[in-house]
Order: sequence, then structure tokens, then C-alpha cells
Amino acid sequence: MSEIITGCIAMFLFKETSRNAFNLQREVGHFQDNYEKIFKKRLPHTDTVDRVMCRLSPQDLESINAAFVSRLIEQRLFRCFKILGKYYGIAIDGTGINSCEENNKEQNLPSKISKNGKVTYHSYVIDAKLVTSSGMAISIANERVANQSDGSDTEFDKQDCEQKAFERLAEKIKKDYPRLPICILADGLYPNQTFMKICQDNNWTYIVVLKDKSLKGLQEDIIDVENKHRHSRQFHRQQGRKRIHQKCEWITEQLTHAGHTVYWLSCTETITNLDKNGKVVSVEEPTRFVNLTSMKVDNDNIPDIANAGRMRWKIENEGFNTQKNGGYNLSHKYSRKSFTAGKNYYQCLQIAHTLNQLVEKSTEMVTLFKANGKLTTKHLWEQLRSMLTYIIDVADFESNKKTQVRLAG
Repeated sequence: MSEIITGCIAMFLFKETSRNAFNLQREVGHFQDNYEKIFKKRLPHTDTVDRVMCRLSPQDLESINAAFVSRLIEQRLFRCFKILGKYYGIAIDGTGINSCEENNKEQNLPSKISKNGKVTYHSYVIDAKLVTSSGMAISIANERVANQSDGSDTEFDKQDCEQKAFERLAEKIKKDYPRLPICILADGLYPNQTFMKICQDNNWTYIVVLKDKSLKGLQEDIIDVENKHRHSRQFHRQQGRKRIHQKCEWITEQLTHAGHTVYWLSCTETITNLDKNGKVVSVEEPTRFVNLTSMKVDNDNIPDIANAGRMRWKIENEGFNTQKNGGYNLSHKYSRKSFTAGKNYYQCLQIAHTLNQLVEKSTEMVTLFKANGKLTTKHLWEQLRSMLTYIIDVADFESNKKTQVRLAG
């Protein structure tokens, strides 16, 4: 079992994009021999992997991932990325993985009906990722948006949705990380009574997006108090050839929504692009971000809270987008029919992505990228596969030697 699960994780670790591609790789050159020398395990055929993934309980792989991430947290690997020096930023969001015209054999994929009556079934997942200012997005738990099947072929009157899935996801997070100080970062779908009560019951803080036309009653309260209690502060920083200006505004008066106390803040950012001599090339249109938070906002913590709220984007960019377009091929159907296998492949992908991030964000790799401006992560992984494929013997590779990973800040 250890060999099979390791082989499945390795398929994503080497970014092979499909089971067939990994099978072809194992037959080329010395890849299989070198793999077995490094991992100290045989390299399984992916058809064997698939048969196990169809039968393996997804909870088993979820527990492996939770134990892995918990160990990283215990080693204080992410302590320098805490929000206000106290909370781990956990971004919550959902993404569509793939779609099909026929439901799976468990009959639990949510469906959509087009205007012309065509029914499409969607595989959708909601994920909780630990995000950092350095660009890491590490999955700590996930939950499928899926109808609870009774084994029949009947359609569902009320289908599952992202908000219902979040309730189940929150239970997983609290079970696996009961004492972790968490700040939930979420989009405009979440500022509702159920979400706020879950955070309150679990002793979590949160920063959520406030859309302009949502929560009309709260928006009216904001207008009533903002002129009397509004404060502002401006910040400037240089980032490469970009000069960034931020104007943060907040209201000291506490607001109430659905019986819960919240605070309002906004951040308007203007980016000025410079040439290599420091002269202005262009000025981008200002972008405004508005958030609600359970943490009291003041003059000292406003920049940290405002920037933490914007880290929510990392689950989409460094998270889902990387997994779909960065070699992991998240949207690929690694198993055509089995919903259980799909869950297990997703979990193995998350473990592999975490492992790769620990390498790519290490101080050694960051130093290497700075020294070689045109070097890319994709090129390095191609070189790694080439080494395993064409080098005759990697026996000198010290796979049993303990190493320490230091993340770049």
C-alpha cells in the first residue's frame, strides 16, 4: 500500500499530467531503477494504482495529509507568516474540476440544465488552504460539493452547494486542527449568519469580501456611521519596477450583522510602473478592496489586516490556477467513473503540491532564481525528470540523509 500511494503522489510530484504519461515515463531509460533507488520502493503501474484508488477510503488519505500539514505547523515552518503575529491565514474557496454529460456511478454529481435543456454534471470541490505572503497555498482540508446518494437513479430536488459544503469542511478543520489559531479569508459569498456563527463557535477570526450591492441593511449602517468614525492612512512601497500606493480606510464604530459584531475597512491601491532608470512608464487604474472582519481595526493593525484580506487571492492563483495550468493537470479525469478515486487522486495531488512548494519556496531555490533571472520552475522539473531518466546510476544520492527546509520570507 505504501508503494502504491507513493507512486500516485509521485505522478503529481513529477507533473506527468496523466496516468498514461507516467506509465510511458517508467519505461524510458533508467527512470524506474533510479526511482526505486531514491524512494526505496518499487514503482507501481498506474492501472494498479487506479484499482486501489477506486477502493481506498478517501478519509485515509485525508488523515495522511492532515498529519503531514500538522507536522509542518508543529515545526513552526509558517510562524513568520502569521496574521498580526497570531493567526494562520486559511483561505476558503471552491473550484470546478471537470464536467461531463453523464453522472458517475454513485449518481451524486451536481447538475446544471442549459436553456436548450442539456444536462451537464460538474465535479466541484471546496478547499481550505494555508496561504502565506511568500506565495504558498497549502491544502489543509477539502470537501466535495456532492449530492448525498442513496444508490438510486433519482434526481435531487435540492442539490448540494458551496455553502453547505463549507459547513462540513469546517467540521473537518476543527477536528484535524482543534487548537490552531485561524483567520478565515473568504470571498463575498460567505458573509452570512451561518458562516459567522461557525467561526464564532470554533473561536476563529475572519476577513471576508464585502460586495457593493450585498447586505443592504449593513451597507446603510456603514453610510450612517462612516462620516463620523472614518479614519484613513496611506502607505508607499517599492516592489521591483512597481511603486505601490495604498490608501486604507476604516470605521472604528463596531457594526452588527445577523447578531454578530463586525468591522469595516477598505484599501485603494494604485500601481505606478517604472522603467529601469526609475522613470514613470504608466499608472494603472486604482483598485479598491472592501472587507468585513471580526477583528477590531485600529491605526496600528490596519495595514496587516488589509493585506491579509487580499491574500485570499492566493488560493485562486498560487492554488487552483497552478494546479490546473502548472503541470499538475487538476482538470484531468484520472478515473473516468469512480467518484471515490477522483477524491483520492485529488488528495494525492495536494500532498505532491505541498512537497513541491516546500522545495520551490526554500531559501536555496529562491537564491538560485535570483541568480538566474530567466530560470523557470518548469525548466528545473524537466531537468529533474531528465536526470532520473538518463543518468545510469544515482546510487550516490543520499536519500537517507536528513535535511532541513528553510522557507524564504
